Amino acid sequence: MDEANVIDERISLRSIFARSPDDPVFRNKLAQLCASYLGGIWRSVSSQQIRVNIQKGGSNNSIFVIRLPNEMKPEGDEPQEAILRIYRNLTKDYELPEGIICIVLAEQQLGPHLLGIFSGGRFEEYIPSRPLTNDEFCNPCVAQEIGRILARIHSLNMPINKTNRLAQFVDDMIEFLKSSNRWLTSYSMNTTLAAVDKKLCPERITVELLAKELEKCNECLAQSGSPIVFSNNDLHEGNLLLRDGIEITEKGFINRQDDKDPIVLIDYEYGCYYYRGFDLCHYCVECCQHNEGKVWPYYEIKQNQWPNEEIQRLYVGAYIDEATKIWCSKGGKKIPCINDLSDDRELAIQRLLNEIRQFAAVPQLFWAIWSFRQAETHQTGFGYTEYAFDRLAMYYYWKPEMLKYLNH
Repeated sequence: MDEANVIDERISLRSIFARSPDDPVFRNKLAQLCASYLGGIWRSVSSQQIRVNIQKGGSNNSIFVIRLPNEMKPEGDEPQEAILRIYRNLTKDYELPEGIICIVLAEQQLGPHLLGIFSGGRFEEYIPSRPLTNDEFCNPCVAQEIGRILARIHSLNMPINKTNRLAQFVDDMIEFLKSSNRWLTSYSMNTTLAAVDKKLCPERITVELLAKELEKCNECLAQSGSPIVFSNNDLHEGNLLLRDGIEITEKGFINRQDDKDPIVLIDYEYGCYYYRGFDLCHYCVECCQHNEGKVWPYYEIKQNQWPNEEIQRLYVGAYIDEATKIWCSKGGKKIPCINDLSDDRELAIQRLLNEIRQFAAVPQLFWAIWSFRQAETHQTGFGYTEYAFDRLAMYYYWKPEMLKYLNH
C-alpha cells in the first residue's frame, strides 16, 4: 500500500476535505469517490484532471463543484459535473435521514437528484444556477413562489423520525455554552446593527437566561395550534437557487420553463418535523437579514424590509392555494399543513398572517443561540457574536407578539 493510501486510511474524510484541493491526499480521495459512485468516464479520470471549485455552504457541510476536464465527455448516464457534500458536523444518527430527505425531495422535483451516498457525504446533481440576492428574495413574485414551494414541502409525509429534532439541536447548543468558560459570566446586551428599544431587552445576558427564553418559546409554541409538518427550517436567500437563464423582474419570472420551478430550495441540514409557523415566518424574518455583507461584521439588518401586508397576503395565499391543490389531488383528503385552516380563504389568510407575527421571535432566538455557539469556534471573519446579539435584540422586539399565545 503506497503512502497516499496509508494516509487515506488514517485520516477521516472530513479532515481530508478540509485540506487544499491541490493537496495530493485530497485529490486521490476525490478521484476514488468519483470512480466508485459516479462511475462511467469518472473511472478513467486521473486525480489531477478533475476540476474542483469550493462552494459556500452550510455550517454542517463542505461543498465542492466537481467537473470532468473539457476534453472528456460522459459515456452514458454519468454526469459531466456534480456537487460533492462532505459532512462536517453531521452525526451518523442524522446521515440516514439526510439521505432519505434528499431522495424524497428529488422524487417530488423539489431538490437536486442524489447521485451517490456514502458514509460521510454524498454526490448530488449540479443545478446551473446562482443564489438569490436579498432584493430578489424580497420580490413579491419570489414570495409567491416560495409560498408554493413551502406548501409542497409541508405536504410531504417524510419517512423520518417525527420527533422534534430542531428543539433538541438548540438544547444541545445551550448545553455546550454552559460548558464554556466564556459563559461563566454575563454579557452586556449591546447591539451593533439592530435598532431595538433598549427597554424591551434585559441589560445582561447569561446562558441561563437564554435557556429560560427557550423554555418560554416552547411554552408559547405548544399553545400555538400550528401543525407539525416536515419543514426546511433554514429558509433564506443563500439557500434558494435561481436557475440559469431566468430573470426576476417586477412583473415576475422571465424565461421560466413550465416543467421546472424557477427557484430551488436547497440545504436541509436542519430539515425535520417542526411547526408550520416557523417556516412561514422565516421568509419574512430573513427579508430583513442579509448575511453576505462585504465589510465587517459581514451581515446587514434591514428592518424596513419586513414584507408589507400586500406581499404577505400574496405569500400565504399562494401557500394556501398550492396546499389546496395538493389536497384535491389526493381525493379531498385534507393534509396536515392546512387541516386547521378555515375553508373560507380570507379567514385562512388571516390565520396565517397572525401566525407569522406570533412566530417571528422564534427563529431570532434560535439563530442567536446558534451564532453564540459558532462564536466559540470561529474567532475571526464573520461577526458571530455581534450577529447573535443583534438577532437576540430582534427576538425581544418580537417577543410580545409571541406571548399572545399565552393570553388566549
